[in-house]
Parts: sequence; structure tokens; C-alpha cells
Amino acid sequence: MLIIDRYIMQRFLAGVLPVLILLLALFSFLALAEELEDVGRGDFTMPDALMIIFLTTPKRIVELLPVTALLGGLLGLGAMANNRELIAIRTNGLSKQRMAHAVTALAILLGAFITVLQFSVVPGFEREAAHLRSKALQGMGSDTGETGAVWTRHNSYFIHVNEVRFDRTLVDVEIYATDEQGRLTQLIQTSSADYAGNGTWLLIDVLQSDIEQARVKETPRMNMLWQDLLSEEQVSVLMLPLEALAPNDLVETIFNLRRNQLDTHQYEIVLWQQVSLLPGLLAMALLSLPFLLGSVRSVSASQRIMIGGLIGIGFYLAQQMTGHLAGILGINPSLVILAPPFIVLALSLIHISEPTR
Repeated sequence: MLIIDRYIMQRFLAGVLPVLILLLALFSFLALAEELEDVGRGDFTMPDALMIIFLTTPKRIVELLPVTALLGGLLGLGAMANNRELIAIRTNGLSKQRMAHAVTALAILLGAFITVLQFSVVPGFEREAAHLRSKALQGMGSDTGETGAVWTRHNSYFIHVNEVRFDRTLVDVEIYATDEQGRLTQLIQTSSADYAGNGTWLLIDVLQSDIEQARVKETPRMNMLWQDLLSEEQVSVLMLPLEALAPNDLVETIFNLRRNQLDTHQYEIVLWQQVSLLPGLLAMALLSLPFLLGSVRSVSASQRIMIGGLIGIGFYLAQQMTGHLAGILGINPSLVILAPPFIVLALSLIHISEPTR
């Protein structure tokens, strides 16, 4: 049976690869159209836009693999069904459950591939892409993969950031407050600042110096909140989007924000969306079997692909909608986001476990 298992996995993978390449080409073209809008800003050029598309490819692979598993399974195993290979295999005593074991094994391997990309590849590639995008703001790029010193202003405050890390952390921040005559009245120094969302920053290890005439009063603080250290444009260009952070970075950030009694809902949504990719991948892979283990004469290959495509698109949209729904209604993200993949997985297992008639 090991030979049959390997053959099923090979045929499944043979269907996944061309579908993945096709979807990657489509979504990369759409992403390139967006990047081209920034060509000409600062030092941002066409080669930079193409490089960004290449660097963001791992993230697209992670997002597309669950849908690709369904379409690839229909394509690869569908070829076996059309050639009556599945019928021959079933005639020799291979049950639906046994075939599902082979598909599950391949889905686990693909899940391990997704995990490696999420933890090791996507954050680094997205960091490089963010560095290239920073050229859209003149003077804010560097060759180190991180951004150098930044000066900005908010109301009467002048803000100096020594270093901007793409993991949404500012290093060595100084905030200068002035009066109406432009005289320095306060200096706030902090070793680091973490972005908490909605323009709010958590300053850590703070030294506040209040200047009154010739006297300086220093007040150390463990942490404090501050609004608008960087503009929205600077945040969007200089920092990784939440979706590009590794799961362990998201968990660490959530713990830090909870420790300081700050809202973590947005971070939890992204974290559970990343977690849901693994059961979603397994659910989509197993869902291809019910389409193929019934009558192959009544449904053509093109019809299977079309139905599978509609289901895949619906599943993808459901995943996106549940994330937004959890954010809008304040519902527990884990329950809402994990519901679609586990529902599909349960339906697939029920059909596979049904006795053959």
C-alpha cells in the first residue's frame, strides 16, 4: 500500500504545483499594479517594484496554499478519476479512509512548509520589502535592513527616533516639548516604543525631564502611552504589516500589551488567522476527495474545477470576513476564525467515513 500512497501523493502534488503557479502569477500581477502607483516617488523605481513582488511571494504562497490544495487535488486526483485509476484502486480494496490517509500525510507536509515560511522566511522577506518601500519617503532608507534616525513633529512636540525596526518597535526615542516662544519645557527619553495600534505607542523605560527656568526635575517611569510618534504614512511604510509578523512575535506582542492593559484584539485576529491556515489546508485537501469518490461520469473535470474554485473563493472570503467580523463585534477571534476550516473539515470527514454503497 505504500507504493499506492506515494502515487496518490505524487498525483496530488502534480496538481497543486501548476495551480499554485497560476494563482501566484495572477495575484502577483495585481500586487504589481498597486506597487507601480508609487514608482517615481523619491528613489522608488520599477526594479524596486519588481523586487518587492518577489520578496512578498512567500507571504502569498502561505495565503494561497489552502485554496490551492483543493484545486490541485481536484486537478491531480481528477486525472486519476478520469483515467479510471481511482476505480481500479478501490476495486483492489483501498478504502476511502485509506486514501484520505495519503492526502492527510501530504497536507501535513504542506502544513510544515507553511509553518517554516511563517516563522523563518516571510518576516525576513517582508522586512526587505518594507525597506525598499521606505524609499518612497526620502532619506528614510538604509542598507542595514532597518531604518535610521527619523525626525518628525506633532503639535508642539519634536520627536527624534534613533532607529526604526520593522518589527514595529522604535529604539532610543526622544520627545522635545516647547512652549509658545519655542523654548524647551520638557524632554522625554525612552529606550524603546512598541506600536499598540490606532496611533498609540507604549514607551518603555522612560525618563521624563521637566524644565522650569534653571531647574530640571527628572521623573523615571516604567512605561507610558503616547500618541502619534510617527505619522500614519510613516507607520505604513516603515513597519511590517501585522500579517507579515511571525506567530511568535505576535504572541510576544500580545503578552506585552496585555501586561500593560492595552487592547490586543487586532493582534489576536491576525494570530488566529495564521493559525487557521493549517486546519484550513487539511480541510481543503480532504474536501477534494468527496468530489472524486462519487460518480465520475456525471461530473466532468471542468465542472469539478469550477465548483472547487467557487468553494475555494467562498472559503477564502469567509476567512477574511470572520476576521473583520471578530474585530467589529469584539467576538472571541479564535472561535470565529477557526469555525470555517473546522466546519469544512468535519463535513469532509463525515463524507469520507460514510460506508461505500
